[in-house]
Amino acid sequence: MKTTLYRNLSKCFHSKNVLDMRLHAVYGKRTQYSQGVDISDLPIDDQAVLYVHWPYCSKRCTYCNFNKYISRNVDNERMTRCLMKETQTLIECSHVSRINSIFFGGGTPSLATPRTIAKVIETVTKTTWLHGNAEVTLEVNPTHLETGKLRDFRSAGVNRVSIGVQALNDSDLKLLGREHDTQDSMRCIEEARNLFPGCVSIDVIFGRPGQTLGSWISELQKILAVSDQHISLYQLTLERGTQLFKWVQNGLIELPDEDAMADMYLEAVKTLEIHGFKQYEVSNFAKNGATSDHNTAYWTI
Repeated sequence: MKTTLYRNLSKCFHSKNVLDMRLHAVYGKRTQYSQGVDISDLPIDDQAVLYVHWPYCSKRCTYCNFNKYISRNVDNERMTRCLMKETQTLIECSHVSRINSIFFGGGTPSLATPRTIAKVIETVTKTTWLHGNAEVTLEVNPTHLETGKLRDFRSAGVNRVSIGVQALNDSDLKLLGREHDTQDSMRCIEEARNLFPGCVSIDVIFGRPGQTLGSWISELQKILAVSDQHISLYQLTLERGTQLFKWVQNGLIELPDEDAMADMYLEAVKTLEIHGFKQYEVSNFAKNGATSDHNTAYWTI
């Protein structure tokens, strides 16, 4: 469905896609980040949310087919200049008067320098109107290196993080090709909750090889014990060209069948609801009103 939205949005703007940065239109509406700000006079097509793609990773996960490049020698200064120029160009070509939220995704944007993030945010504020309390989200991998940068990212202007925990099972993390373990995730979640109270999301993948409904229910309880106020659940899907796809095709591993995956999803929805998490989108759950403005924008167009 989001692919359809992207196609529809391309009709609204003179679209550019350098470095996979995309500018999306959103409906004018009040949110927890725009209280006291009168935006009723702004036409719908004068407002937008901004997605910034950082295309680099330190390695490729076995299940991922996203647009990314594996490099440990990124020219951060050049990337900063390019992202600043692309941000300015997109906003000016789109003629928007207000950016309602910014989302840094990837790739692994937490591998970027805090200065790069700060400069992109600064470019937005110089080019158009970004409300002082606008949601600015950064996707984070819970490695020791990236956890250590969280405080600097907050100083750069980030006020919400989405942590790619993916699993609380070290064997599964290794199978997925992740660079962290369960203890790394725990440390990152704790640090993030201290720095971004009420604004921490945990991403988890279900339907992993060998996973059962019982093990999934047990893992959900562990996730709930350490979570903040937002959880995103994603069903593992096989993508052509990935290592995981090859393993399954060659009969080396097996995913749960469709009925089992459906049971896992329904059980998760029920369990999260019991614990106060309201489902506001297919994959996203929040409690105490901590929904993501950026996520919501895709579903209110």
